[in-house]
Formats: sequence, C-alpha cells, structure tokens
Amino acid sequence: MSCLSLASVTAGYGAKPVLHSVSLEVAPGQLWALLGPNGAGKSTVVKASLGLLPVQGTVRTCGLNPSEAARTALAKQVAWVPQSPAEEGSAFTGLELALMGRAPHLGAWGLPSALDVARAQAALAELGVAHLANRPLTEASGGERRLVWLARALVQAPQLLLLDEPTAFLDVRHQVAVLRHVRTRVNAGLAALAVLHDVNQAAAWATHAMLLKAGRVQAAGPAREVLTKDALTALYEVPIDALAANGRTFFVLTDAAP
Repeated sequence: MSCLSLASVTAGYGAKPVLHSVSLEVAPGQLWALLGPNGAGKSTVVKASLGLLPVQGTVRTCGLNPSEAARTALAKQVAWVPQSPAEEGSAFTGLELALMGRAPHLGAWGLPSALDVARAQAALAELGVAHLANRPLTEASGGERRLVWLARALVQAPQLLLLDEPTAFLDVRHQVAVLRHVRTRVNAGLAALAVLHDVNQAAAWATHAMLLKAGRVQAAGPAREVLTKDALTALYEVPIDALAANGRTFFVLTDAAP
C-alpha cells in the first residue's frame, strides 16, 4: 500500500491551476526527490498532499483523504517540514519545539512522558543540535532552526515524511547529514518526498525522482532511470552533462564560466 497517492491531481491558487493532472505513488522504503525550475509546482504538490489546497482528482495520504481527515488523525501519520518554518517557533527551546512532534500521540492531559522527552533529545542529538535543547531558538542560526524542525518531524514518528527544501540554509556537512538521516529512516520503512534543487543530492540519496515543469510531470520513476543529462537539460533549459566517478553519476553544467 502506498503512503501517498495522487491520481490526476489538478490544483492551484484561486482560479489558476498550478498543477495539471499530476499522478504520484510513494511507498514505504522510498525517498522521492521532486525536482523542477522555480514555479514548477513542487511546493504545491506537498500542500495538495496535506489537504491544504482544493484539488481536482484524488489524493490519499496514508489512506486518508487529507482534505476531510481530522488534523490529529493526519498528524499521527504524516510529518511536514515546510519551506520556511514558522518564526513563532523561535520563542521555544530546541527541546520544547522537538517535543511538539509528540503532540498528536499524547493523551487527554497532553503531557509528554519521560520516553517522549528521551525521543526528542535523541532526535536533536542525531541531527547535531543537542546543544540547542535548553536554548531559545532565537539564539540559533537559520540552518540550526531548520534542523530542530526536522527533529520535530522525526519525533512525530510518521509513516510519511514531507520535506520542502530540507537542505536550504544548511552548510554542506549538514546537508549531507540531513539526507543521510532521512535515507536511513527510509531504508527502515519510512516513506518520504523531498523537494530538492540540487540534482546531485537527488542522484546521491533518492530512490525515485519526479521531474516537474510548468505544473506537468516530465518524468517519474526510479532515480537512476529518470535522472539523465538529456532529461535534466530539457527540464532546466541549460546544458547539463553526466560524469561517472566511484560508481556514481554526477551532473555538471557544460557552459559554466572557466
């Protein structure tokens, strides 16, 4: 059973559609990279998956219709790290924000247990931001705050993880760390969809890829089959070549300045 199913989905803002008949199936053990130019509709796919937009077509998120399901029921199954995490979260400490991921699972009193606290602390440590546990996030960099928001999503223990530009504002070391941690969870059975801009990150970490241009799917399937120099050149309208090294494929611009 897929954790995310979009069937012929058309969606947008107001009367103008951004997505045109988009179909996608994300199963457990898959990390889908969603690639495309700015304005292609990548974030709109994520919002449609969460029921945040009216759609034509069918969306099922962990078996639920996200437009009709109770938010708590959906939050028990799906975690989302938005493109720009809310600034109001900066008023909390790292541990307080990470613990918010347990909210859908708490009882009537809404009080986290010692196990919940341990899970939150472990997630912060896993992502290298344990030093923020007792510090307000106003003292953290934009990249550090983003890592805490990812920890919050992991603490939520979802079946499906939706990531909108998860490596934005991060240095190279933390970009690798984030994608490595996500892929490790995917290998253990999590389903994930990540909006990415770096094609080499997609090639290195994704199991599957979808190429989206002007709201239409250009290609979708296993990453090794979809991510080719011809497909990426057509997608971004710049000449891209593929190089092989150490058993991996890397993509480079062929008209870059010397």
